Amino acid sequence: MSPSSPKVIKQLSAAEREEFFDSFDVVFCDCDGVVWYTLRDFIPGSAQAIGELQRRGKQLTFVTNNSISSVEEHMRKFAKQAALHIDQQQIVHPAQTICDHLKAIGFEGLIYCLATPPFRQLLCDAGFRLTEEREGLIIKSLGELHEAIFGGEPVQAVIIDVDFNLTATKLMHAQFQLKNPNCLFLAGAADALIPFGAGDIIGPGAFIDLVARSTGRQPTVLGKPGEALRQLLRQHHGHVPANRVLFIGDSLASDIGFARASGYQTLLVLTGGSSKADVASLSPGHAHMPDYISDCLGDICGK
Repeated sequence: MSPSSPKVIKQLSAAEREEFFDSFDVVFCDCDGVVWYTLRDFIPGSAQAIGELQRRGKQLTFVTNNSISSVEEHMRKFAKQAALHIDQQQIVHPAQTICDHLKAIGFEGLIYCLATPPFRQLLCDAGFRLTEEREGLIIKSLGELHEAIFGGEPVQAVIIDVDFNLTATKLMHAQFQLKNPNCLFLAGAADALIPFGAGDIIGPGAFIDLVARSTGRQPTVLGKPGEALRQLLRQHHGHVPANRVLFIGDSLASDIGFARASGYQTLLVLTGGSSKADVASLSPGHAHMPDYISDCLGDICGK
């Protein structure tokens, strides 16, 4: 059951705050908009909050949809906080989850990958073969369009994540390749919108849905809010009941909706993609209604 309205962390009494901490053992935490501002520094108080969770013995895993930055870049950001000790295995990243999935099924074929350079590089470093990028291609004739869509080698997997050089031709080529029922259809981050600069911009979810509708196929989604990612997280912490997991995020759909569907407790922080007005607009018991809300992650420290 979704709560009718969230509890405000700053308004909890000392006893209620202890009850809050005692109610979970595992923490899944988003990064951008929660721990740090997108492409910027740590949000004030977030490092102290993570340290407090570690001090209390909570099992921390950072679940990010930011495939623009590599796992190594995430690690470098954490390393700047001397008091924090975060291991690479604590970061769940779309490129890594897709890589792990491909290894688990013994995949050895050619991949058509619509994603950022760091995402593609991780797959290459893991030994997977990707088709060559054809950046800057400008279609000037029907012949060139035909070659761009139907040319090249057949692939055994199509992967879609964030690709800021995406074109209609790329999507058409993906659609063509996916007509082969044996070609895998995988997706990383599936956000419909992503926060950027002064407001939200179109996220990869819109393009994933476009290809899904045009092919009549649904992808295996290994980023938020995908069912395959949910199963992966359950495998990693299968010994912990879902209601003993706290999911911290800044997106009502990708974070809170995903977490509520998983049976987790939820904390929405307002330093990223959602506002108090967004929460107020939800009907009582809405599937995206968080259990708790805070102005920033640092609020859990009670200072």
